[in-house]
Amino acid sequence: MKLDWFNSPDLAVFTTRDFARLAGVSVSAASRQLTRLRHDNRALLRLTRGIWANASHPHFSAPACVPVLLGSEQGYVSFLTALHMHGAISQIPATIQVATTGHARKLRTAIATFEFLQLKPEMLGRGVEWSDSPRPFRIATVEKALLDTFYISTRKNRRFAKLPEMQLQDANFDVRRYRKLVAEHQFPPQVAAAMEGKLNETMQPTAAGRRSWRTRKRGAGG
Repeated sequence: MKLDWFNSPDLAVFTTRDFARLAGVSVSAASRQLTRLRHDNRALLRLTRGIWANASHPHFSAPACVPVLLGSEQGYVSFLTALHMHGAISQIPATIQVATTGHARKLRTAIATFEFLQLKPEMLGRGVEWSDSPRPFRIATVEKALLDTFYISTRKNRRFAKLPEMQLQDANFDVRRYRKLVAEHQFPPQVAAAMEGKLNETMQPTAAGRRSWRTRKRGAGG
């Protein structure tokens, strides 16, 4: 069976088993075919064992790889990656950061480096939505991405202890939605207090920026 690599929606990111089903062959035969095809098609990339990406596909994007890479794990794009995608930070993170119920790890691929950060399963439900893209993936809202980032920063390894400058107003950040999410997660008091301190530190430049903008506006009007 000849597959349409460019137009088939199933061939942007897929597993060897997916390919075997589409091609009507065994998994072992599919693995051999993909290995041969990779030599002739530079856009066909092996991300990790049994997972492939077609970088020339119109539906392809690096975040779209996340659901396939997660496999049976629960997870979604979050942390600085989601904050950047929502417009809260301009700096592009060095890795695609993913919240997961699985083990913390990094996966370096020809597409990008994926960083999986472990959260408790009860933290993976609220504040997550599907992306509006041809190949959808789950992504934290700007409030949930900030919550996840602050939560991880309270852990012993001090990940995200220093954060890039944020423009939360540009991402339509709603502090009430954020605090509602924090309350729903029922964090221990010391963790909730540390996260509130992080929020206050982050919001101060934002508030100062708004005051400066209003001052400049009044000056221009006078």
